[in-house]
Amino acid sequence: MVNGRPTRAAPSPARLTPSARQEPTRHIRTRKVTGTLLRRAPALSALRAEGVDVGLWCAAAGFGLLLSGLIAATDVDLGSAAPFPVGWRTPHLAPATLLPVLVAIVTLALARRAIRARWPLLLLFGFAGSLCWSLALAAAAGPGLTDGLRPPPVYLTAAGAVGDEPLSYLAGWVAQSVDGPVSAAQAGATDLPRAPSSLLTSHPPGPVLLVWGLDQLGLGDLADGADGAGSAVPLGLALTALTALGVPLVAVAVRSLCHETAARRAIPVLVLTPWALWAAASPRAVAILPAAAAVAVGVLGCEPGRRWRLSWALLSGLLLGVSGLFDYAVVWLGVAVAAAYFVRRQPLMNVFTGLGALLPLWLFFAWGFSWPDGLTQARVDTGPATMLAWLALDAVVVLLAGGPVLVRALRRIRLTPGWPFLVGAGAAVLFSLCAGLAWGGVELAWLPLAPWLAVAALAPRPRPDGPGDTVRAGDLPGLLIGTGALAAIVLRVFLGNG
Repeated sequence: MVNGRPTRAAPSPARLTPSARQEPTRHIRTRKVTGTLLRRAPALSALRAEGVDVGLWCAAAGFGLLLSGLIAATDVDLGSAAPFPVGWRTPHLAPATLLPVLVAIVTLALARRAIRARWPLLLLFGFAGSLCWSLALAAAAGPGLTDGLRPPPVYLTAAGAVGDEPLSYLAGWVAQSVDGPVSAAQAGATDLPRAPSSLLTSHPPGPVLLVWGLDQLGLGDLADGADGAGSAVPLGLALTALTALGVPLVAVAVRSLCHETAARRAIPVLVLTPWALWAAASPRAVAILPAAAAVAVGVLGCEPGRRWRLSWALLSGLLLGVSGLFDYAVVWLGVAVAAAYFVRRQPLMNVFTGLGALLPLWLFFAWGFSWPDGLTQARVDTGPATMLAWLALDAVVVLLAGGPVLVRALRRIRLTPGWPFLVGAGAAVLFSLCAGLAWGGVELAWLPLAPWLAVAALAPRPRPDGPGDTVRAGDLPGLLIGTGALAAIVLRVFLGNG
């Protein structure tokens, strides 16, 4: 009884009708189905957005290839016989073409699980994945499995000519030309070899000296110059591994300036990049390592609560100076470091980073190499028509080599907390254009800038509430990554080994 009134006993389960007994089960099933649909809705929406980005990229890439064909059909002198993306070759199909397909499938299958792994293991995955992807693309270049793992003969010849006098060779670098050797008075030696190709004069002597140094360590036999290319495969493997080390360094910088979730999801994007077509056995591509290290050290050094900040700033500058000995434009990634100092209100660190960047250049100047003179020599003077043609071709190169991820990055630039990286890469590109360095070969020259251009693709929508957000990030763009990997394989088939 309740308040003096008799209560009615609840009916026992045995007395319930069949429909009444099934009612709770129906509610449970309805909630499960509703929850499943709610979980699938964001995934379907993200997949639909990725499909739109892929469609936009395909349309832009098709227009770019058509534009490249039209430029090739004109009388504009591009300065080279068959520059990419104009110089397509006969498609090369071989069993080795399946290697990059296999690597891409395995990487995509492991990506979602790998991003939940411990941070050191994830960095190792990034290095190993990038190395395997570059090696697989190189093996598919043909005609042999190891042909794509040999450095370009021009570097082997130049490194073999250094001999036992690297300082003498360095002193005569600026004076070298394809027309003839420098004088003994200029070189400080009696027989300084001349540069075998204008490819060498388009960048500082760092790549040649790196090949020479690795040869001194026993990784190659360059005594006969290009004739010893058959024994240069270990040298090519070492160069590829050094380039792949840039991926974990980029991830470390993204983790610091953005957040860990974005950095974890960025690693698969950095691994399966189409730009890896030019990363294997390329002495010039190694510039990505000191450049990424400089940015990572600078960003880490200005973190709140970091001790010895000025030492970190000095080390970042030293690495920037070293990267400037591999490529003239890549030093402008220092703008990304300066922007990070601005975000975290550490203006004094700019002074020490600038001093550190000058030290390697001063040292090489004391040994005879003038960085400003080398930059002047690398400049290419072209007419207005040639300049416009190369601007269009450079845009096509970036579009093809960047893959569909670039479309998503462009759409989310204003949402990313990693905007200093984009500012630094943009400054380097602008410097290349203004200094006359971007008229051909940008697929190699801009390789150190490629990882930073894709950072914005991992920006969340909407933007995080603050820089300390460690949860929200852009979803892993699996469709964009897979399409980019497929584009790299197709390019490899049509470009061959060259």
